Amino acid sequence: MEPSTQWKFRWFWPWQDDREEAWLGELSRKGWYLSGLRFPDLYRFVKGDPKKFVYRLDYQVSRMKDREAYLQLFRDAGWEHVGKMGSWEYFRKEQIDDAEPEIFTDPESKIRKYRQVLGNLVLLLAIVLLLCVSPAASRVNSDLGSRLLLYLILALIAAFVAAISGVLHRIKQLQKLAQK
Repeated sequence: MEPSTQWKFRWFWPWQDDREEAWLGELSRKGWYLSGLRFPDLYRFVKGDPKKFVYRLDYQVSRMKDREAYLQLFRDAGWEHVGKMGSWEYFRKEQIDDAEPEIFTDPESKIRKYRQVLGNLVLLLAIVLLLCVSPAASRVNSDLGSRLLLYLILALIAAFVAAISGVLHRIKQLQKLAQK
């Protein structure tokens, strides 16, 4: 007998939200519906009858006073809010015909979303770099723990640079679509 709930870990880069949406939709067609999220990249699913849900992700730095109006806008358009992970909001809607519903109807609105992601990635990278040049970082000695910390920081910087590069590439792809 299959469990009625399960947790899955899956990593997606910030520019791969379309792949994440497709993965979530594929699981719903197998009868596993997203029911919760935990940072980092943990997804909770509940078992049910297979359905064709379309999942869409939006990136919002939430303002508590605007949050209810933001969510109501999606409810009015027939979207169910499934959860939030970081600044990513997860919505779903049952697919009625072959056309997949969208929350972004043009490349420009997707570009705005990715520019917001990009701004936050650059800000976080700047914070990491500032911490690296802080007086406390200069007092790090050469023991094994300090070297491991240095490698961790370098890996973190590399991950931010990769994420920024990927988001910039995605923005350029969308700009080309917008020009057509």
